[in-house]
Amino acid sequence: MPEPDRTRPRPHPDVVAYQLPDQPGVLLCPEHSDIWPARIPLTAGDIPYGGFCTWGTSDTHVCGRALPAKKLSP
Repeated sequence: MPEPDRTRPRPHPDVVAYQLPDQPGVLLCPEHSDIWPARIPLTAGDIPYGGFCTWGTSDTHVCGRALPAKKLSP
């Protein structure tokens, strides 16, 4: 699978990640979610503790990009 174009502006700047409806534990960064049409957009408020992109390839490469979390007040 080719690497995504990270220079392309994000269509929805508030969206920090996407979730797959049939795999709720899977989070994908905006760049790696393009091939799933039924993805659910998430904002930082939807993932208050953050997460990591779990996109991977068959040769065990994983994106692992940190997904921003909602800033919690002290």
